[in-house]
Amino acid sequence: MGSTPPPKPPSFAEENAMRVASESLQHYDEATDTYQVSYGPPAPALQVHDPDRELLVRIDPHSRQVLGFSIPNFKAWHAAHADEDGSFEVDLPPVWGGQSEPA
Repeated sequence: MGSTPPPKPPSFAEENAMRVASESLQHYDEATDTYQVSYGPPAPALQVHDPDRELLVRIDPHSRQVLGFSIPNFKAWHAAHADEDGSFEVDLPPVWGGQSEPA
C-alpha cells in the first residue's frame, strides 16, 4: 500500500491572500454610485488616487499596506473595465509603492 504525502502547507503569500479574501468586505452604494472594498477591520488610512486603475486606494500611513479601495462613478468604470460576463478584477499590490496623488 502506498501512502499519500501530507498536503503541502500554504506559502506565506497564499496564506495572506486567503486571510485577506476571508476578511474582505465589499459594498456598492447606489446613491453615490461608489463601490468599496475593505481588507480587514476598519483602520486609519490615507486615500490616494491611482490614475492607472482609475480608483482610490486606501493605505496604512505607516506601513503603506493596502487596506482597500473605492471606485467612484462605478457604473461608468464597470462599463469600461468589466469582462463581457460582467466580472472584473482589481489587482493591487499588498504594499503601496505606486505613484499616487492625495485624493
